[in-house]
Amino acid sequence: MDAFSLDLQSLRLFNSLTRHLHFGRASTECKVSPSTFTRVIQRLEEQVGHQLIQRDHRSVQLTPAGELFLQFSQETLLRWQDLSDQLEEQGPTLCGHLSIFATVTASLNFLPQVLGRFRKTYPSIHLQLETGYIVDARQQLNEGFDVVVAALPRKESPDHEQRIIRSIPMKTIAPKTDCEVSTIVDKPPIDWQSVPLILPTSGGTRTAIENWLNRERIQPTIYSEVEGNEAAISLIALGCGVGFVPQLVLERSPVQSEVKVVHDGPPLEDIHIGFCTRKRKLNNSPLIRALWSTIN
Repeated sequence: MDAFSLDLQSLRLFNSLTRHLHFGRASTECKVSPSTFTRVIQRLEEQVGHQLIQRDHRSVQLTPAGELFLQFSQETLLRWQDLSDQLEEQGPTLCGHLSIFATVTASLNFLPQVLGRFRKTYPSIHLQLETGYIVDARQQLNEGFDVVVAALPRKESPDHEQRIIRSIPMKTIAPKTDCEVSTIVDKPPIDWQSVPLILPTSGGTRTAIENWLNRERIQPTIYSEVEGNEAAISLIALGCGVGFVPQLVLERSPVQSEVKVVHDGPPLEDIHIGFCTRKRKLNNSPLIRALWSTIN
């Protein structure tokens, strides 16, 4: 027997036939015609030099040689699968371009660890990274980016794949400086109708604040609407108003010591930072799948 003349697909067809013991059902499973299936088995028998199956109009049975060949076939396919898995774990040499959009918070606090591992494994992939403030992370995917790293909605859409890596509490903060705003928030209960508010322009946090204001029948005094948590913290530290920012951003802010947390105010859900891409791209792009494999 010339082992080098045997191909993996023929072995798979033979294994299917031994499971079904029926040419029609086996050919349907393997999506080949019965005549093609018959020719493959006949060629295997010629290559092996022995009859592998005993067949009549009603049934198919393995011969003693067929039993031995089945063991060989199963072991060969298993070893091939093991080899494929090992080569996959080593990481193939991938190259190309991967475009990523990230918020400043995500870029500074989460991307270095993930992209560090990714670059170590796939040094030939060129990364294009752009940062900025975004309200709808998924919209950036429509702008042409492969992956977005930002605050994501908890509920996934059917067209997107996302991986949440960190949940961050939201905090209501006020200035520490001796000013009118500080005087108002230091007198419980806080007269929220008199407090100047610094609000995000839009997004989930803005919606939650507006819902709370409506429930409490508060007519707000809006000092400013800003894009970006860093800008909000700066205005609050200056005594311009009260605002709402992620705890992580507050802890990393250079003006953290100039603001204080207010324990009264709207109940705000945590924000969820993660990676998001289109499912179609994830399925079709080995570069995106490689990145996905490095996200913890």
